[in-house]
Amino acid sequence: MTIIRQTSKGQLVGITFGQHAVAASQTDVQIPIAIGEKDAAVDGIVAPWSGQIVAVAASTSAAATAGSLTVGATVGGTEDADTRLTITTETNKSIVVPRGKARFSAGDRIGCEITTTAAWDATTEHLAAIVYVLFDVDGI
Repeated sequence: MTIIRQTSKGQLVGITFGQHAVAASQTDVQIPIAIGEKDAAVDGIVAPWSGQIVAVAASTSAAATAGSLTVGATVGGTEDADTRLTITTETNKSIVVPRGKARFSAGDRIGCEITTTAAWDATTEHLAAIVYVLFDVDGI
C-alpha cells in the first residue's frame, strides 16, 4: 500500500443570502447575507482568495402562482449571467455553473441579486439563496 500526502487545491464554501417578503417589481436588487432573524445590511463578502462560482441554489417559503424571480451571483456588484436561475412556480431550484465561467479575484466582493416581475405574487414569502464558491487556496 502506498500512502500519498495530498492537499486539496480548493475549498468549497456556501455563502447564504436572503430576503424577507420578496416584493414584486424589483430589478437587480442586491440581497443581504442571511445572518439572523432579520435581513442584514451587509450585501456581500470579500473573497480572501481568487476562485470561481460553481453553483447557485435558491428556495422560497412557498410557491408563486404567477410571475418570476431570477437569482444570480454577483462579483463586485455585477451579476454574472452564467450563474442566473429563474424561479416561477417551484420552491426550490439550483444551477451548476460550468468550471471557469464565473471567476473572481482575491479582494472581489461576492454577492447575490434578484429581479422579480410585476406579476410576481409570492410577496409575503421569503427567499434563501446560497452562492457556492470554490476558493483557490494553493500556496497557503
